[in-house]
Amino acid sequence: MNHPVLRRILMLDHVADERLREHHRRSTSAAAIVGVLIALALQDYRLLVEHTIAWDLIAVIYAMGGTKIALLLWYRFKN
Repeated sequence: MNHPVLRRILMLDHVADERLREHHRRSTSAAAIVGVLIALALQDYRLLVEHTIAWDLIAVIYAMGGTKIALLLWYRFKN
């Protein structure tokens, strides 16, 4: 990132570059996927062991998965 303001701030131009943004994007994506898998595993446990359906976990799974797919499509068609 070669922004004039970042060049004035000491050492910030070395920290805030494209690699940092890419690492943030990848880590956020991986965290979302892991979150969905953990919520799905917890839902399966509650369904198989406790014989209850946790609607809040189902809502979280669909919200995270839907957001991931919607953003993938958005960025695909916008870029």
